[in-house]
Amino acid sequence: MKEKNKDIERRVPFYKRHINQVIALLFIAGLIAYSNTFYGAFCWDDKAQILTNENIQDLTYFSELSVWTDVNYRPLSKFSFALNWYLGGDNVVGYHLVNLLLHLLTAVVAYSLARYTLSLLSPADGFDERFKKISALFVALLFLLHPLQTMAVTYIVQRMTVMAALFYLLAVLLYARGRHAYLYDGLNRRSMGLLLLALLSGVLGVMSKQNAVSFPLAFILYEIFFIRKPDGRYCKKYVFSSLAIFFAAFLVVVFAGLLPVETTQFTRLEYFSAQLGIFHKYLLLILFPISQNVDYFIILKAPLFGAREIIGAILSAGMLVLGVFTFRKNKLVSFGIFWFFIAMSVESGIIPIRDIMMEHRMYLPMFGIGMVIAGIIMKYIPYRSVYVVYIAGIIVFMLLAFGTYNRNKVWQSELTLWQDGIEKSPGNPRVMNNLGLAIKANARYAASPQQRINDLHKAISYFSKSMTGDTIFTQAYLHRGLTYLELEEYEKALLDVQRVALTKPKYAYMKLYIEGVIMAKQGMLEAALDNFNNAIDKKDDFAMLFTWRGLVEAEMEEYGLAIDDFNRSLEINPEQTKLCINISNLYFYLHDYGRALEWIRKAGDAGEIVDPGYLQMLESRVLIK
Repeated sequence: MKEKNKDIERRVPFYKRHINQVIALLFIAGLIAYSNTFYGAFCWDDKAQILTNENIQDLTYFSELSVWTDVNYRPLSKFSFALNWYLGGDNVVGYHLVNLLLHLLTAVVAYSLARYTLSLLSPADGFDERFKKISALFVALLFLLHPLQTMAVTYIVQRMTVMAALFYLLAVLLYARGRHAYLYDGLNRRSMGLLLLALLSGVLGVMSKQNAVSFPLAFILYEIFFIRKPDGRYCKKYVFSSLAIFFAAFLVVVFAGLLPVETTQFTRLEYFSAQLGIFHKYLLLILFPISQNVDYFIILKAPLFGAREIIGAILSAGMLVLGVFTFRKNKLVSFGIFWFFIAMSVESGIIPIRDIMMEHRMYLPMFGIGMVIAGIIMKYIPYRSVYVVYIAGIIVFMLLAFGTYNRNKVWQSELTLWQDGIEKSPGNPRVMNNLGLAIKANARYAASPQQRINDLHKAISYFSKSMTGDTIFTQAYLHRGLTYLELEEYEKALLDVQRVALTKPKYAYMKLYIEGVIMAKQGMLEAALDNFNNAIDKKDDFAMLFTWRGLVEAEMEEYGLAIDDFNRSLEINPEQTKLCINISNLYFYLHDYGRALEWIRKAGDAGEIVDPGYLQMLESRVLIK
């Protein structure tokens, strides 16, 4: 029995032979494909999840047990962001480095799992063992270089997806090795350790992102396909009992009303129907990764099951039937198909999620596609064509790497991201709104005051467009109102924000804010201060409230209070570096020249234009003092 176990170990040399070369190749290929991502800006949800998230900026927050027991919070991935912040603050390079490193590690684990799995196949079943190494490498390279993976890797906040996949794949690998160790050597320290580590890895995946919750089903899938006793039989009782436990637990969750929902905008049936309707889109993107889009504009329309949904149902059913019929003829193809469906089942099944289609949902399923390709190569390609396979592989992976590199250009800034989005989805209100925000943010770097005004009006035009059509993006009123405020068109600003506050009371603070700004501009300082105080009571993490309250306090010669508010505003939004000049001026009024000098230097270091005469005067006063 131990001899057979040693034979399996000999046949699975992924950690002994060639692994260094494989890791080097994967790392080099990955670094080349993602070499233009390191200075890509924080985009979309990155700001809310990282830049303005006080919990991420405080490591002590994660000392609470309640944080780690709340799976919906995704504590492990959030903790990784907190470590990034602790080590490098808002330096975007560190976040991209970690994301890429995790992606590279996941590709290595994908190779290891593929290599282990391929080594279990028998030549008697028609698989050419000479293709094992190259097929496993193809699986890993496809996973690493496919352009569809870019959203999970380059979009910083989707590190959650990468971490979940890393632990998911690792869990299946540990489970496979643990089960074989148990079947050949019995329950000992090694087999027990591997199985416990597999369970732990699966749990860590769920703590990274909830889509990893299907890992027990992946264990069962692997058991059915590849785990065999020394006599070659599979563990029928174990499989049936595992399936029974899994589905019993699932039914309990369903009937107890514990099955989660991310949105109530549509029912489970409507969401499932929508997933069928876009199924062909995912398949086309896998085969031809062109015209990728950050935000696919998918609208639910009647009838519930129209032509697209029926086509999607036929495609899905056809693939599943193919998976069943190839179970005995080509296990790898069959396994890859079922893996694909299991890996996408959580996010593309019956749990309604606000965004109907997102590219990062193909990250983990991509491993299944790789296994299908490996099955085709090992079963149907004659070994005399090995050089054709090599050449074809080199060409395909070079094209994929080029596609990935090219797609990553889109993620360089919010402006490039949403400009690409508007080209792909010209009628998408969220894209129009976000492009307006990007243009507005970019206006601060305008070459001239007139250019800034033109940019702000351009942003307003996109906000206005997002309010038309079948889907009105309500938040655009808020953003347009704030832009009107910058242009000092106060009546228009107030009208837009009042409209938002009426439909969404949580934005009442914005009405108070804009009213306060108008009052401050008109010299009604006490009334403005009252408005800002009331607004801060409702929303204490909106930086501009503290900025304007500080400006009013400075005007009222309450310099200490103004400094506190400017500091608070900078804590919330560090990009307001002009406030460093304000703080310096206030310390000057307080005759604290040392701190005034410190803050004016901070302003200069941040790229703000500093009056050299003011700087020299402060330096001389500090020197004299």
